[in-house]
Amino acid sequence: MEEEKPLAGEGVTVPPTPHFVIDVVIKERKLTFEEASQCLNTLGKDESGVRYAYLMITAREKKLTDVSTILNFKHVLFLDLGGNHLDLNALQVLSGMAFLIYLKAERNRVESAALDPMHYLQVLILSMNQITETCDINQPLLENLELAENLIYTVQFDAERLANLKFLNLKANHLIDLSGTFPPCLERLYVAQNDIIKLNMDCYNLRNLRILHLRDNNIRKLNGFTEELEHLTYLNVRGNKIHKVRQFRKLACLPRLDTLILLENPLYGLPEAQQDEEAPKGEEDEEAAEDEEEAEGEEEPTPVDKMRLPLLVLLPRLKRINKEPVRFEEKEAAEAAKKKIEEDIYAEESSEEETEMPTTTDFTTDYTTETEMDKEEEEEEEDEERGENEDVTERTDSIVPT
Repeated sequence: MEEEKPLAGEGVTVPPTPHFVIDVVIKERKLTFEEASQCLNTLGKDESGVRYAYLMITAREKKLTDVSTILNFKHVLFLDLGGNHLDLNALQVLSGMAFLIYLKAERNRVESAALDPMHYLQVLILSMNQITETCDINQPLLENLELAENLIYTVQFDAERLANLKFLNLKANHLIDLSGTFPPCLERLYVAQNDIIKLNMDCYNLRNLRILHLRDNNIRKLNGFTEELEHLTYLNVRGNKIHKVRQFRKLACLPRLDTLILLENPLYGLPEAQQDEEAPKGEEDEEAAEDEEEAEGEEEPTPVDKMRLPLLVLLPRLKRINKEPVRFEEKEAAEAAKKKIEEDIYAEESSEEETEMPTTTDFTTDYTTETEMDKEEEEEEEDEERGENEDVTERTDSIVPT
């Protein structure tokens, strides 16, 4: 009797889907001298200031794994190597370029930014790589560092090794707060699209900060700001989870704050204005410029933002709120309504009024008494403390090694 053959797939156990991604085999691809010569551009004076030479090599999207031939071009000051297969060892050879000023190597396979010191390097762009730590970066003259879209969970810079750093982009990493050490000269900090819940920052360590960009995080409270941030002029907390206008009174200690961006927060009375003021999809990221929130070509008038007057009462030094500059008429209106607004924010109300849901047409009825504020904040703190460990565990478990 002929033995029956099993049907296709019958009795076969399908292995479970792995929780990791298998590395794709990368084929070795070396940049040749001829190719590098064709990538030369930007004619200008070399490091001597007398002779003319091509100062830049742009070798993007070439699947390169070895760029050591670039060392033959001793006059090159700028390198753009984005979209290749370079790792730390491949970039390490570039430390032999005595006069390199600018190195861009985003979308590669760089697992660490611990390049050997380059005495003249001022701009280092390593976004969209696999970097996990910042403590090993040592570039004495570096002024601009971009590490967006990496795998960074904590910030620990060696201040002495980055004594001149002024611009730092850590957008779209996995930060949960701003604790840690930052370079003392830092002026512009971009940490949008992280998992930040609390700031927990050392204001003294960030005392030279002028711009702080916190868009699209999970911040509910503006605790942690102090007068030591004496140079901070621009704060972006758009797209967070701030529910109460009273949180912004915590910014009154900032002596030079004049620009505040707070769209897309669940503040009472704001959703309609937010929906109309939201920038159109497809607009370029605003991290590259200080006025990133302005939508070009907008013709329709901006709807009335009912939070502007309360904000001007709490923060009278503001010169710009969201997209619109503060007008003289608004300052006069805020001054005239100051007493009423302060009463609505701070004064005692009947228990019936306190439990009543606020409307979007009257922002003056959605604030509780000072006692309730303190009680509510304590309860929120306890809820956050309980949830933080769970959030961190979930984020840690979801890491996919590459």
